[in-house]
Amino acid sequence: MKILVTHAGMSGPAAVVAERIARVMTGLGADVTFLPMAGVSTVKGFSAVIAGCMEQGGSWVPEAMEFVRRNQALLNKKPFAIFTIIPSLASERGAESRMVIMQYTAHVRGMVHTVSEGFFSGEAESKENPQPGERSKFKLRLLLGLLRESQSQSQSESETWAAGLHEKLVKLLAK
Repeated sequence: MKILVTHAGMSGPAAVVAERIARVMTGLGADVTFLPMAGVSTVKGFSAVIAGCMEQGGSWVPEAMEFVRRNQALLNKKPFAIFTIIPSLASERGAESRMVIMQYTAHVRGMVHTVSEGFFSGEAESKENPQPGERSKFKLRLLLGLLRESQSQSQSESETWAAGLHEKLVKLLAK
C-alpha cells in the first residue's frame, strides 16, 4: 500500500500532524511518501492520499483547496482522507460544535469523497517530541490489540486516528 501524506504550508501544526500520521502509517507497514502540498506534482501512483491543513476563516486554506481542485479527478478514484487543525477545537465540543466544524470541510467533500476526516486542536500535536520509546510502545500496544480508549487519551489524537485509518485503508484496498 503506497500512501501520500501531504499538508499545506512548509511547517507549523499541520506539518507536525502530517508527520505523525506518516510515522504511524509507516510503522504499520505502509509505503509512505511525506511531502508538503507544494512539493506534490501528481497523486498518480499512490494507492491512497491523506491531506490536511489549518482551518482559516472557517474553511481550508487556499493552497489546500487548490491541491484538491488540481487533483480532483484522481482523488475521486482512490481512498482520500483529510485532517483539519482547528486551534479552538479543545473548547468546541458537543453536537452543535461538531455541526459547525463539519462545515469547515464541506467544500472539500463537495469535490471529492472522503473515507475519513480527522479534526485536531493542534495543541497536543505541537508538544515537544515524545520520550524515546513512546512511539514504539504505542505501536506495540496497537499491534497487540491492547490499545484501549483510556490509554489512547495519553497518546496523540492524530496517531490514534491514523491507526484506525490504516486499518480502514487496508480493508478498502483489499477489495
